[in-house]
Amino acid sequence: MAHRLLAIGDIHGHSVALDSLLSAVRPDETDQLVFLGDYVHRGPDSKAVIDRLIQINSTYNSIFLRGNHDITLLEAWQGKIDLTTWEYLADEVGLTGYDSGEMEIPFHAVPEAHWHFLESACRDYWETDDYIFVHGGIPASVNPAEADPDYLYWTKLNSAVRPHESGRTVICGHSSQESGEIADLGHTICIDTAISKEKWLTCLSLDTWDYWQTDPDGNLRTGLLR
Repeated sequence: MAHRLLAIGDIHGHSVALDSLLSAVRPDETDQLVFLGDYVHRGPDSKAVIDRLIQINSTYNSIFLRGNHDITLLEAWQGKIDLTTWEYLADEVGLTGYDSGEMEIPFHAVPEAHWHFLESACRDYWETDDYIFVHGGIPASVNPAEADPDYLYWTKLNSAVRPHESGRTVICGHSSQESGEIADLGHTICIDTAISKEKWLTCLSLDTWDYWQTDPDGNLRTGLLR
């Protein structure tokens, strides 16, 4: 199998969709996987998702970005933000899989390996000669290394987004596409296809423009973006 550059959108605790997606894509040791963040909250099993990502990290060539949900969870655990901020973002689902799923979950129920993954294995952005990968977005005139991390985590896709001055294509998540379709602006491609709203989890091949999508029950659909 030829080398593929594969981007995976926001997962939000949907372990069944993630496992089904990986079964369909069938990555191997020659592929580069890039996960765009938001691994926790809003879905049925955040713990199983992190467990799976840790296993992927030890098996495949993988890059993991932090999303706004991931960084908010970390900051709440570290005492850097008020717990009510985390509660609002986590919604009524909270951190599923670690205990009963109640919002009152103590953070000590989360294994140390999971905190280490979010804190140390994940990063704010990743770039290649052709692409800039971020969770939310990046200012058109800013080098990724100099960008405000909050901007990278929280910026929403909108009509004011402009091509990055480097000429590279920005690949992002975060801006949930309630249609379940990939948003392709040419210079920016958003692959958050609303698994958190019972739509689809997406993997996009940036070599062939093939994509695979799975829903919360693991059903698969495929297509070609361009």
